[in-house]
Amino acid sequence: MSDEWLRLDADEASAGSRALRAAGEHLGAQRGSAGAELEAASAAPPWGTDEYGRSFENQYRPVERQVMDVWRQLAAYVEGLGEAAARSVQDNLGADADARHRFLRGRP
Repeated sequence: MSDEWLRLDADEASAGSRALRAAGEHLGAQRGSAGAELEAASAAPPWGTDEYGRSFENQYRPVERQVMDVWRQLAAYVEGLGEAAARSVQDNLGADADARHRFLRGRP
């Protein structure tokens, strides 16, 4: 085990957690705008309805659904990472405060 101390820069870690959450929110907003535009643009198959267009449609539509679903899930996941990081900072600060209190209470 290393003799180095693990130090938490709470302000920096909190800023990072806020940035993660904001990134997730932004990604979700992009899904709501750009993703919705893509879905709307392909709703009436622009590639045509001939044999080749139908073949492309059959291959394209399931992939489009997967991409849109994953986009939404990824946004929620990144936002959740930010929230979890913020909780971790608070938990660590709380644990440090509790340890300090117990240490000082045990001193003569």
